[in-house]
Amino acid sequence: MISIDVRHDGLGRFRRVSAPGRQLAEARAAALERLWEAQWQRRQAALHRHGAEALKQLEAEEATQAAERAAAALTSILLDALRAPAAADLAPLYDSAAFDEPPPAEPAAPKPEPEPRKSQFKAPPLTLAVLLNPAALRKRKESVAAKFKAAHDGWEYLARWRAGEHDKAVSATRAMRQDWERRQALFHEKQARSNARLDALHHGYAGGDAEALVGRCDLALLALDRPEGFPCFWSIGYEQGTLCIDYDLPSMAEVPLVRCVKYAASRQAFDTVLLGEAERERLYGEAVFQTCLAVLHSLFAGDVAGAVKSIVFNGWANYIDGTKGRPGRACILSVTVDKQSFTAIDLSGIDPRACFRALNGSMSPKLAALSRQAA
Repeated sequence: MISIDVRHDGLGRFRRVSAPGRQLAEARAAALERLWEAQWQRRQAALHRHGAEALKQLEAEEATQAAERAAAALTSILLDALRAPAAADLAPLYDSAAFDEPPPAEPAAPKPEPEPRKSQFKAPPLTLAVLLNPAALRKRKESVAAKFKAAHDGWEYLARWRAGEHDKAVSATRAMRQDWERRQALFHEKQARSNARLDALHHGYAGGDAEALVGRCDLALLALDRPEGFPCFWSIGYEQGTLCIDYDLPSMAEVPLVRCVKYAASRQAFDTVLLGEAERERLYGEAVFQTCLAVLHSLFAGDVAGAVKSIVFNGWANYIDGTKGRPGRACILSVTVDKQSFTAIDLSGIDPRACFRALNGSMSPKLAALSRQAA
């Protein structure tokens, strides 16, 4: 998995986005950066043009839009999976990125100062009294020599000091260079290992290796877009053409509570309008059934070798047992479907719950109970 941290200091937001390949991770990070930057620019424009009240009104509108996006994400899980390219091609998952950390710059050599010359130091004007006094004449010459010596000694000291500081900087840069080369080597080693695993996965899958098939299935599921907060856990087994997957489904805690946010200028307060219980139950059902169908679609579509003849899907959910007040876990959905029957369905225009029932899927009473306990 490739993870990229996205932050926006102006909005004070941070999120870590992940994907099985660098291209997909960078695309998701870039989309989030564009969304946040657009929000920041709108806020700055509203503040400068219309003041703080307009900014608060815009914040309420953005909170409403975020709530709408969160709700819409639960009802577009299957369509998002259908629009995504099948995970049969591993090429986009190979890491070909360059090590983009620049090496430490070599310190510049000290610029030499011009060496003092005797001709630069002039004696005081010669007077008749000095000329007639040998001691004064000697002192005059000694004064010039002393000034030259002091200047030359200072020049030599400065040159030695600068040379010493340059040697220290060169030594420090050499150590930093070694550390940079170590990080560069680790980067390329990690990259090579990742690409080697993909090579092994590709050749193993082509040769009918069950472990390689499960690995490709993992990559297909990792590439799925998930609404924020959804679990990303599963276990897969494969035997004689049948894939069995235990998949963690979302709980009611992942269903948004907010319908919209309004700003009351008269009270300078934000009012939050919540989704009704029936609407949250509907959204939860959509999320659960669409997740199940999206997983089945991704696994079948990614199996270009035709190794997967059927899939047994068991969907699990965590919840709080209202009778005991303790965490609970239950299998709330289960379906067994063969590839030929599933791929014959036009998933773009179906009712997810009705489709699940038509596939003879079974639902646990816990599915209905979860929404009532969490409401």
